[in-house]
Amino acid sequence: MTTTTTATSPVRTFLAGRGRRGSVIEWLRRPRPPLAPPRWLAVLVAVGAAAVLITVPLVNPSYVNLTVTLVMIWTIVGLGLNLLVGFGGQVSLGHSAFFAIGAYAVAVGGEAGMSHPATLLVAGIVPFVVGYLIGLPALRLRGLQLGLVTLAMAMATPAAIRAIEPLTHGSRGIAIDGDPPAWVPLDHDQWVYYLALAAAALGYLVTRRLARGRLGRSFVAVRDAELVAETLGVDVWQTKTRLFAASAVYAGVAGGLYAMLLEFVGPENFNLTLSISFVTLIVVGGLATVPGAVLGAIFVQVVPTLTSSISPAATGAAYGIVLIAFAFFLPYGLVGLVRAALGGAIRRLPGRRAD
Repeated sequence: MTTTTTATSPVRTFLAGRGRRGSVIEWLRRPRPPLAPPRWLAVLVAVGAAAVLITVPLVNPSYVNLTVTLVMIWTIVGLGLNLLVGFGGQVSLGHSAFFAIGAYAVAVGGEAGMSHPATLLVAGIVPFVVGYLIGLPALRLRGLQLGLVTLAMAMATPAAIRAIEPLTHGSRGIAIDGDPPAWVPLDHDQWVYYLALAAAALGYLVTRRLARGRLGRSFVAVRDAELVAETLGVDVWQTKTRLFAASAVYAGVAGGLYAMLLEFVGPENFNLTLSISFVTLIVVGGLATVPGAVLGAIFVQVVPTLTSSISPAATGAAYGIVLIAFAFFLPYGLVGLVRAALGGAIRRLPGRRAD
C-alpha cells in the first residue's frame, strides 16, 4: 500500500496568506451605514451617559476630572473641524490659531474682570469674526493651497502672540483665575468640568442637527460638486466662509476652556504639534461623522500619555504612523470599526429604526 503525501506548496501558502490579508484589508476599508439603534436603546444610552458624566467630577479625584475635561475640550475642537473638513471638504491645518485666540480671549477678559461664561462667549465671537475675515480670501483657494495658508497660520501663531506683548504679555504668559464664583459650591476642576460638559453637549447637538439638516446637505453638495451646488442655488463662497467661521467658534470655545483648566496661557501652548493633533483627531475618529469627534478626542488624549515616557518626539512620530495607517487601512476611522462590530447586533434588536 502506497501512501501519497501532498506537501503544501510554498507559493500556494504565500498566495493563500495574501488572499486572507487582502480580505481583511478590504473588510477594514469597506464603507458602512450609520448605526440606527431602536429609540428605547438610544434613550437608554443617552440617559446613562449623561448620568455618568454628571456624576464623574463628584466621585473622582481631580486628575480624573482633568483627563475627562481635556477629552471634552478635544471633542469640541473635533466637532467643529469635522464640520469643516469632513462635511465641507475644506482642508485646515491651522485651527490651533483659533484655539489660541479663544484661550487669550478668556485670559484677557479675566484680567478685565469678566465672568467665566462671559469670557467663553467672547472666546467664541472673536474667532468667528477672525475666521470669517480670513475665510473670505483664503477659501477661494483649494486643496494644497488652502492647506498651506492654514498651516502658515498655525506656524505664525506663537510669534504673533509674542509680538503683541502689551495685550498677551508675550513669553511671560497670563495667569488665569479659574476658580468658580463664590456662590458655586464646586472646586476648580469640577467647575471647569461642568462648563466643558455643557459646551461639549451643546456642540454635539448643534453639529448633529447641522449634519442631518438642510445646511449639512448643502455642505456636502459644496464638498462633492461645487458647480452642481451652485446651479441648485447654493451660494458656494458664502457657505464655505460661514462654515470656516463656525468651525473657528468651536476651536475658540475649546481654547477658552483649555486656558481656564490650566489657569495659565502662553505662546508655547500653541505650537504646530497642536494643529497636527487636531487633524489626527478627526482622521482617527472618522471624517464626516459626529461620534467620531469623541473617539478621536479619546485617542489624542491617551497617545501623549503613553508616549511621553519614551521621548518628547515620540508623540509626533506616533501621530505620523497612525495617520498613514488609517489612511491606508481604516479610511472611515474608529467609527467604521464600531459600526462593523455593532451593526449586526443592532440590526437584530426589536424596534430598530430604519437606516
